[in-house]
Amino acid sequence: MKISKRKFRTLVISSLLSAGVVGSATLGAEELAQGITDNEILVGHLGPQTGPVATYDKIRMGIESYFKYVNENGGVHDRQLKLVAYDDQYQPGRTVQLTKRLVEEDEVFAMLANVCTPCNVATRSRNERSGIPMVMTSSGSRQFVDPPIPNYMGSSVANYEFEARVLTDYTVNQLDAKRIAIAYQNDDYGSPLAEAATEALKQFDDVELVQEVNFQSSDSDLSTQAQRVRQSAPDAIITFSVPAPAAQFKKALHNVGVTEPHFLVSSVGGDSETLFNLAGEDVWNGTISSAVIPKPDQGSDESIDRYVERFSADFPDEPVSDWGQTGWAAAEVFVEALKRTDSLTWDSFLDTFYTFNNWQGSMYAGVTFSEDNHYGLTSMFITEARDGKIIPTGEPITFDPASGEITYGSGN
Repeated sequence: MKISKRKFRTLVISSLLSAGVVGSATLGAEELAQGITDNEILVGHLGPQTGPVATYDKIRMGIESYFKYVNENGGVHDRQLKLVAYDDQYQPGRTVQLTKRLVEEDEVFAMLANVCTPCNVATRSRNERSGIPMVMTSSGSRQFVDPPIPNYMGSSVANYEFEARVLTDYTVNQLDAKRIAIAYQNDDYGSPLAEAATEALKQFDDVELVQEVNFQSSDSDLSTQAQRVRQSAPDAIITFSVPAPAAQFKKALHNVGVTEPHFLVSSVGGDSETLFNLAGEDVWNGTISSAVIPKPDQGSDESIDRYVERFSADFPDEPVSDWGQTGWAAAEVFVEALKRTDSLTWDSFLDTFYTFNNWQGSMYAGVTFSEDNHYGLTSMFITEARDGKIIPTGEPITFDPASGEITYGSGN
C-alpha cells in the first residue's frame, strides 16, 4: 500500500517520539513544537562568522535584519523571532557539535539558511532523524532536495548541478569556447559541480576538456594550479569555489599571464562585490557568474527597497549588494511559511510549504514547493563583473526539476 509523504513523515516522527529520539515537546497533536514559547520563536543558524570564508556571515546579518523588521511590526503569531546563531568556521566537525547544541540544548524550532555544503552533508543524517525543519539551506546540492526529504525545504541559492549545466552550456554556446579548463574546490561542494560540468561537456563533439585542477577552500597559494591551466591554453576556465580561493585563483592566473580566457565562477564564489576587494578590481573585472537575486541597483521592488533601508541601518559598514540579500530573502520565505501555519507544530509548518506556488513576495523571482519539488528556487541568471558591480547579462534561466529541461528567457 502506498502512503503519502505527509503520512510517512507523521509516522516517522511518531516513531521518534516513542523511541525518545525527539523530546515530547517537539511535536504532538495538541502540543506546540520545541522552540515555541508564549513570547518567542527560536530559530537556529550555523555558518562561518570567522575564518577564510567569513564573508558568508552576511547571510546571518540578513536574517537578523529581516527578523528585526518583522519583530518591530508585531512579530508572527504574537511572538518575536529570535535567531540563535553560532560560528562553525566552515568546519563540518564543528557543525555537527553545534547542531546538537541547537537542537538538544537551545531547542530551536527550525534551522534557517545553514551555510556550507560539506557542513550540511555532515549533519544531514542527524537532522533527518530529529525531524527538525531545515529551511532554505544555503547549499545548492541536489542531495538535500532530490529526492525530497520530508523536513528539508528549499535552498537559498541556485541548485548546483543545474548551475553547472547552465555555466557549461553558456561557455560553449554563448562564448564559443572550444578548449575548456575546470577548477574546483575538492569537497562535497565543488566536486559534484565539476562532475556535472564534465558530464555536460560530453554532449558537445567539438569541445575539449583540456585541464582539470582542484584545491581546498583554505588554500591561499594556487600558483601551481594556475601554471597547469596556463600550459593547457584554454579558451575558458570554469571554476566551482567559495569566494576566497576563487579570488586567489584568478589572481594567480593573472600573475602567470593568463588574462585572455573567459573566467567563470559559480554563484557562491562570484555573486558578491566583495570579490573586487579580494582579487583586485582590475583582476576581477570580466568574471562571469550567476545569481538568483537581483542586486539592489538593478531594479526596484518593495522587498529590495525595504532590505536596502533596513540592512543599511542595521549594518552600516557592510555592502548591501552581497550575501545579506540571501539571508534576508531566505528569512522572507521562512516568515511567510510561519504566517501560513495554523498550528505551530513541525508537521503543520512543513506542510505549509506546499501552499507556495510561484510566490513572489520575496526578493526571489518566484518560490514554489510541492510534495515532489522541494527545490523552492528554479531560476537564475548570468552575471558579469564590471567596474565594481555585478551586472546581469540576460533574462532569467529556469529549469524543471522533474524533466531537467532548461529554458532561456522567454524560451526562444
